[in-house]
Amino acid sequence: MRRPWMGRGAFVALAAVGLTACSPKLPEGIDESVLTQAVGRSIGSPSTCVVIADAKGKLVWRGGGYITCSRNLPDCEGAQTTAEDLVKANLGKPARFLSCPSSAANTVGWAIGPVPTGEGKPDRHLTYVAVMEGERALPGLEIKDRVERAFKKAGF
Repeated sequence: MRRPWMGRGAFVALAAVGLTACSPKLPEGIDESVLTQAVGRSIGSPSTCVVIADAKGKLVWRGGGYITCSRNLPDCEGAQTTAEDLVKANLGKPARFLSCPSSAANTVGWAIGPVPTGEGKPDRHLTYVAVMEGERALPGLEIKDRVERAFKKAGF
C-alpha cells in the first residue's frame, strides 16, 4: 500500500526527532559553538581530533577532522588506537600526555584525561582525548594546555 507524501513527511520528521533525541549532548551550560570555535583556534587543523565522553563512555562531543578521529594512530605505548577507543579506555583515569613518531616524517601527540572543572562548577565526570598527527603536531603536554583553555572558554 502506498502512503501519501504527508505520511512520508511525518515519518521522516519522527525519524529525525528520534535521531536527535539519541544524539550526544554536552552538559547544560556548555556552549557548543564556543567550544567548537575555541578548540579550533587553539589546536584546530585537519589533523586534530578532540572527543569528550561521559562516565559511561558515551560520546558527548566530537570536534576535528573525521580522518584523524576515525583512523588508527600509534598510542605511543606500542599499539594502534583511535581517539574514541582511547577515551573509553581511560574513563576516570588520571591525565596522560604522550608524543611519538607516527611515520618517518610525522609525529602524533595525545592528551588524555578528565575534563577540568572550573571553580564553582559541578564535576561532570567527563573524560577527553585530544590528538594531533602530522609533520608539525604539537606534543601531548602542549595539546593539553591548549585544549583545557578552550574547555574553560566554553564554560567547563
